[in-house]
Amino acid sequence: MFNIVIVEDEPIESESLRRIISQCVENAVIHEASTGKKAIQLIDQLSHIDMIFVDINIPLPNGNQVIEYLRKKSTDTKVIVTTANDDFDIVRSMYNLKVDDYLLKPVKKSILTETIKKTLAFNERDNEKSRALKQKVFAMIDACDYAAWHSFVFDILNAAYSADIIDDDKRKDVTDFLDIVSQYMTAKGEKLAPANRKLAALIKDVNQYGVMESRYFRIMINLLAISEELFDYAFKSYSGTLDFIERAKFHIEKNILRNLTLDDIAAKAFVSSCYLSRAFKKITGIGFSNYIATRKITIAKSLLQFSDLKVNTIALELAYQDSNYFCRIFKKETGMAPSDYRKIVTPGSYAAMA
Repeated sequence: MFNIVIVEDEPIESESLRRIISQCVENAVIHEASTGKKAIQLIDQLSHIDMIFVDINIPLPNGNQVIEYLRKKSTDTKVIVTTANDDFDIVRSMYNLKVDDYLLKPVKKSILTETIKKTLAFNERDNEKSRALKQKVFAMIDACDYAAWHSFVFDILNAAYSADIIDDDKRKDVTDFLDIVSQYMTAKGEKLAPANRKLAALIKDVNQYGVMESRYFRIMINLLAISEELFDYAFKSYSGTLDFIERAKFHIEKNILRNLTLDDIAAKAFVSSCYLSRAFKKITGIGFSNYIATRKITIAKSLLQFSDLKVNTIALELAYQDSNYFCRIFKKETGMAPSDYRKIVTPGSYAAMA
């Protein structure tokens, strides 16, 4: 995922750059600033910037000053200057600031595309992978498929924690996914702006501190909270029809870390408790209580494997007030006690099992 900033005071030029960049780089999060002051604010706010396009003739601070400020914070950011001025002294001063390229306006699409690909050094395989992930993420949200979403979120998070790769790569796998979610929120505007700010803070947190056992629960709980706001929006905006079973599943996922009762969920599904209980098992093939237990135990298994939370704490986080009852439910679902499960799935136990 690439963070790209456009610093341009002409709306038409800015829109043209945004459109071309979006078409060229599938996995780009694009930020815009119409003045030097706003550009500096973005430099301060963003945890990292992969590429910045700067018009040197923007209102003060000018483009030169923006780049000077950026270079005090980052020497890695790729800088592309765009201007209608072809004065050689200006060009020379830009290169003294370690500018990567200098493009004269109006910039042709083919030249801009080639410059972006050359400067960012990305390949089409990564671009296609990001495009597929984006389509999947957007489709799940638009379909209001909360259960599939939660499963996917845990797949992404758990894969990063279980992968035998260096921490920077783990970090990138998680932030690439979060950046795509941010793109969705940004496209929906102000209604999701509060959730998007929380997501930006989480992205910054992951970039700064990485992924490790002591941080799994923190990342997970933030992701679930952001997902709740996201799917509240999706639910209210959904143009299709959710039947009462789908509505029940939606509200189970929304309240998965809370105490769930048949009466509460039936009220949300607009049917009686007795009818929901009978129909749920007939249609899904699993009883209402067993379904909830399965969903909760799936989360418990992730917490046992990847977090450092104690069993009693995990029980409480899943709204089981009695840890012994949680252990019985867990054993019924998995065939073993939570402590035994943790011994089997944690990395240090593999050698003993071999």
